[in-house]
Amino acid sequence: MNTTHNRNIFWLALVAVFIAAASVYSLVNSYYSEVESHRRVLIGRGQTVLDALKAGILAHGRMGRYRGDRLGIIFDELAKTPDILALELRGPDGKVVAAGGNQEEIPKTRSEKSRWESNRLIMATQVNLLAECGPGNAGRGRHGWEDMEDWTSFSQGIYVLLATLDASEVYGAIRRHQFHLVFSIGVVFAALASGTLALALLLKRSEWAVLLERERERTRRQEQIARLGAGLAHETKNPLGIVRGLAQSIGNCEHHVCPLKDRAKNIVDEVDRAVGVINSFIALARPQEAALAPVDLDRFFENFLPLVQMDASAAEVNIQYVPSKLIILADEDLLRRALLNLILNALRASMPGQKVQIETVREVSILSLRVSDTGCGIAPDDLPRVTEPYFTRFSGGSGLGLSMVDQIATAHGWQLKINSALGQGTQASLEGISIVESST
Repeated sequence: MNTTHNRNIFWLALVAVFIAAASVYSLVNSYYSEVESHRRVLIGRGQTVLDALKAGILAHGRMGRYRGDRLGIIFDELAKTPDILALELRGPDGKVVAAGGNQEEIPKTRSEKSRWESNRLIMATQVNLLAECGPGNAGRGRHGWEDMEDWTSFSQGIYVLLATLDASEVYGAIRRHQFHLVFSIGVVFAALASGTLALALLLKRSEWAVLLERERERTRRQEQIARLGAGLAHETKNPLGIVRGLAQSIGNCEHHVCPLKDRAKNIVDEVDRAVGVINSFIALARPQEAALAPVDLDRFFENFLPLVQMDASAAEVNIQYVPSKLIILADEDLLRRALLNLILNALRASMPGQKVQIETVREVSILSLRVSDTGCGIAPDDLPRVTEPYFTRFSGGSGLGLSMVDQIATAHGWQLKINSALGQGTQASLEGISIVESST
């Protein structure tokens, strides 16, 4: 009997030791996974910063040249982002081309590799700026090449972008996880006599796993922000195309007929909006928010539609807006960007002689703003994916337009809904818009 009892105790002890060892092994693996996750979060932020910095440099470069004061502004603005201690651009000769933030945080020794140093992370990336920002037609004006005497040429060779990030929060989190690891191991061994305590520990680990997954999801979102740098080209292409068209119109018209002052004002407005878009992508870490204000829809479209009229004329498509006499609550600049994308998409999908209809549908105090065309339509398999970044069926399209519209709708608390039939046309609706009042 005693032998059997001892044997049972032995097997119970062996099972308990096995469970304890498995629990300790799992906790240690979880600890290292958490440490790696925290490091990946900061590395992801650093990569986002480097990608945004590169996008800003390339956006301001012209014909293989740059202006030092503009690069300084980019570096200073981005250095204001939380967790960024210092930024630096070194030329192929190792000399500093531009820098921002606390210069004392920049390593004195030249290195082209990312590394951890005490409570900071130094990330580096190499880029051939001369090759990526080569000659183009951006400097072409009405009277020849613009004056670029105050611009400096990019050197032949590899530039190094350095970003120094504050890693104290990461190390603080790692120390907390170390404490949690030691504590958890102690609890596991104390729980050899109590299955209840072991179960509670497992439940705690499950909670940690959920928190870890949420943190990884935030990291993935940060990495997606860097990809949105590509949206800079898309969002500036449309308004700058309008600017180019208006400028050409001014150059070709007779002075006693063309309303020069009005068109010049339109040019200034569109350039300001384009610069605003560029600045918004430089400040990638700051989330986009809608600054809501009353917008008179009829007056809005009275100023907006002439800006897309040249594109409509080129496509031989008629744009019609049905006046609503309503005032809505919206961010006028974001609304302009959303409608610009929707209307240009409708024009691309339309055939000559067709029309694009803009109308409002009111339900008590809520409004739906619809842009409809009778063009080629969208295939049923493609319809669920049209708001995915980089998905497009248009030749030469970037696939970012409807993604941008969807984000703008979300920032307002609206919904973007798209109904389409292949060969019959598409209707894109911004729904859930609040009506302030009816205009007189």
